[in-house]
Amino acid sequence: MSEELQLDLLLSLLDQSGSQHVLQLFNRVYRQNKQYFKIVAGAGGPLLFIEDHCSLMERGKDNKIVISVPFMVCRDQDCKCGAFHVCTHWPSKISTCKSCREDISKNPDNTTIYNKYPLLHKLSPILLKRLLKYTKFIIRPETPILFEKCTPDQLRFPQVCEYYNSDTGCLGPCLFFHLCKKFAAGNCKNADSACSHSHDMESVHNRKIVATCGGIPMDSNSILQVINSQTSVTAIALNMLQNDTKIHDHDTEICVWNLVGACGKGGACPFHHINLPFWWQYMTEEGRWESWDRDSVLILEKAYCNPVIRTVEIKIHGCIAIIDFPTMTMMDGEFRIRRMSTGPVHGKRHLGSLATAYHWHWEETDNVWHEFPSCVTQGKHTPQLELPSHVIETAYLNGNEKQHFKISDSDFVLLFGGMQMKEDNCRNIRKICRRPIHRSVPRCAGVVAGKEDPSHEYYTCVREATKDEWDFVTSCLKSDETPKEVHTINSNLLDAQFSKRLKDNKTIHLFHPAVAESLTDIAQHGLLLSDTPPAMKKYGTGLHLARNEEYALHFSKSRELVLCEVVIGEYCRGKPDDTKPPVSQFGENFQCCVNNVADPDVFVMYDVMCVKPKFWISF
Repeated sequence: MSEELQLDLLLSLLDQSGSQHVLQLFNRVYRQNKQYFKIVAGAGGPLLFIEDHCSLMERGKDNKIVISVPFMVCRDQDCKCGAFHVCTHWPSKISTCKSCREDISKNPDNTTIYNKYPLLHKLSPILLKRLLKYTKFIIRPETPILFEKCTPDQLRFPQVCEYYNSDTGCLGPCLFFHLCKKFAAGNCKNADSACSHSHDMESVHNRKIVATCGGIPMDSNSILQVINSQTSVTAIALNMLQNDTKIHDHDTEICVWNLVGACGKGGACPFHHINLPFWWQYMTEEGRWESWDRDSVLILEKAYCNPVIRTVEIKIHGCIAIIDFPTMTMMDGEFRIRRMSTGPVHGKRHLGSLATAYHWHWEETDNVWHEFPSCVTQGKHTPQLELPSHVIETAYLNGNEKQHFKISDSDFVLLFGGMQMKEDNCRNIRKICRRPIHRSVPRCAGVVAGKEDPSHEYYTCVREATKDEWDFVTSCLKSDETPKEVHTINSNLLDAQFSKRLKDNKTIHLFHPAVAESLTDIAQHGLLLSDTPPAMKKYGTGLHLARNEEYALHFSKSRELVLCEVVIGEYCRGKPDDTKPPVSQFGENFQCCVNNVADPDVFVMYDVMCVKPKFWISF
């Protein structure tokens, strides 16, 4: 019975990624067999039972039970080193060796270890392979290795094959990428057809190598970045999971104008209407997002803002749930959670004081975190750091894969794909994380107070146009048609947003169909990328504006237009499937796209901060 209990405990740990709290682990096996409780009680408790009877498990940090395999694994054939021996190409999915598919216990070199740890006999070959991932490999230069120190946190992404780049070439099945080593490093001077080694990441062999790492969906550029950065497979997978709940995604953004008082979009607003600038939800078994109560939300928010806190216990429906912030899951990964908040301070729209500010942190040692400074340090009493926190945040929100910087005379790079910081020419890799700055509820309420004051940052006003303003609108019209009504749109928030892009750039006035439910909607939110009617999107997916009001009226059902002041900058011809302005042949970013470069009539903007609505016109 004791051996059956050990086996059930081991199987439970394998299902929980090799680690679980002692009470959760034993409660789980108690439900399988009530007789286990008597065995554990006779041994003096769960921890003593683990110490005295379980040779493949041990007590870890925070009273967690972890898998501990007390022997090494060797891949060398006909070796008498006394370690546990497996096939050279284990655990690859592409190997044709019978030892990878059949029982490893048939290897005569493993007889001694099987006799010492009889529990191994009860594991199937598949379970044994999962267990052996928690061991360390004996590393020899002549042995091709896929996983160095194969633990869950350090599952290394395959590198470039050294044998393939040698004079003899690679013989037989291989677990590494068959690529030109210089091409992978980004410094091959030969063209793809002229180089003696492959530059093709999409070859049959290379795609199979990606499949051995769980089939993570990655394009060629992402794979090359990971190869050069030594990023772990686990870090890549965790980052993809976290990308589903990015703060700046519309799916999780809270409307600031609902916090101010009333949102002009009402039920048509693409953002969530919640009475706090942050909120927490969990996904139910039915696949629906449910909210925690207000007190629980405040507890979760305060804990999440501290990078040291990784897990939190909180009540849900009368039960205690363990929240895991690194994976954004609860109940041992069974349910997803997400954090909702107002848009980021350095995002694509200016949202004022109610926007969410983020700080970046790096880990020095185990769970000892340091914050990146808010400005460049001078290096008098501390090492000079040339990377303020807001620069990191801007690069992250722009979708950059990495960010280079210096600390004193050393070069570093931040890898956003794996949330890591790496020093050039050094294998020392540290974790980084992004956390919001905690704000109290009374402080957020104080931001909104006095919004009726014309000097308040959230002040908006829609009024009838004066004679001079009416004359200006008439001068912008290309036809002889006279407007029925003209209203002036004033918004301090939109003015502040537009001033960030204005600077010394030239502006022009363009027309856009008025698709908003009300004038207040335009004064608050301005124009969003989704406001352009689909039939008008002929030169990209951005915001389409026209010089000629007749062209814009063709797409307006209500025969109402918005006259906007626009910063256009450099432009190029747009295509229907464009999602952002292309990059020029000199590596410079265009500001917008147009229908005709020689004489443009339609301008496609992808940066809404460059567009300021000034007048509402009705025909």
